[in-house]
Amino acid sequence: MRVPGIGGVYAPHQGVLPVLTEGVHLRDGTTMVISRGLGNSIAGVRVNNPRELVLVELTAR
Repeated sequence: MRVPGIGGVYAPHQGVLPVLTEGVHLRDGTTMVISRGLGNSIAGVRVNNPRELVLVELTAR
């Protein structure tokens, strides 16, 4: 569940107002890609949270 201007309100296993819910994040020299996912939560309702399929291209440095 997402609220415009606030972001994620609740995420299973993370609770209320989770910090990392989607997007690309850099932490300690590591890049994390977090997808909103394709499936439904336990409740089966996706409010302002469309399904998302992320394609990541890995390249050697």
